[in-house]
Amino acid sequence: MTPQDHDPPAGPGMRIRAQALDLIVIAAWVGFAAAVGFTLRAAGVRLDSAQSRDAVAFATLVLPVTVTFAVQEASPSQATFGKRRRGLAVEDRHGRRISLPRSLARSGVKFLPWQLAHTAVFGLFADSTSSWLITLSVAAQALVIGSAAMMALDSGHLALHDRVAGTRVKKVVAGPGL
Repeated sequence: MTPQDHDPPAGPGMRIRAQALDLIVIAAWVGFAAAVGFTLRAAGVRLDSAQSRDAVAFATLVLPVTVTFAVQEASPSQATFGKRRRGLAVEDRHGRRISLPRSLARSGVKFLPWQLAHTAVFGLFADSTSSWLITLSVAAQALVIGSAAMMALDSGHLALHDRVAGTRVKKVVAGPGL
């Protein structure tokens, strides 16, 4: 029998509720980063190009969140804050804890649309007629919608990042009620 025979996959609703809790944590981090940004701006620091704004967003938001998720999901708890609270865990296809490199790949694919959207938005503020930036924005949205559709329609509820990294999310115990 495989591990999947013992531990059912986490359904889309359970995963979405866990992600909502994770988004609260991310929002707190964004608030902190924004406060630092406003402080620097008040001190006269200016980012004059779309590329510099995009690089700062990557370094202060996307990269820290991606690495934090990867470290948490490769940890003994195998879960982010939201997944722990909802009684979920990430594992490989054989039911084992995932390695940090696999977890980084998983999180990288998961947050790629976020980075693509940042790049598109910062670029569109600088040049609202750029067709490649509009295409990039649409691609970011298509990745999110496509991944959600995969998760909803697949019997194992595998999202795009699960497929790429060879992982799955399972229900392990009833999480504390939130």
